Amino acid sequence: MGIESDQLVFDYLSRVGDLAQQRQLPSATRMRLVTELRGEIDRHRAGTTVDSPAAVRRILDRLGTPEGIVTGAQSGAGGTAADP
Repeated sequence: MGIESDQLVFDYLSRVGDLAQQRQLPSATRMRLVTELRGEIDRHRAGTTVDSPAAVRRILDRLGTPEGIVTGAQSGAGGTAADP
């Protein structure tokens, strides 16, 4: 796992956490959301043949925007992203 790829993931998860806090999601909900997202990202990264920044960007794009993730969590949609 490259530094640039890891930074992309860190920035994405930080944005999700920041938005969740701004929208006043409970602390436990924020923590669960970020933890589940991290796990999902890690699973996708493990399944790729090349762990490049471009591959990580594609994974993050498939998960959706941080805004969309937090909005889904607010509405109680459950889960972290649409199933592939």
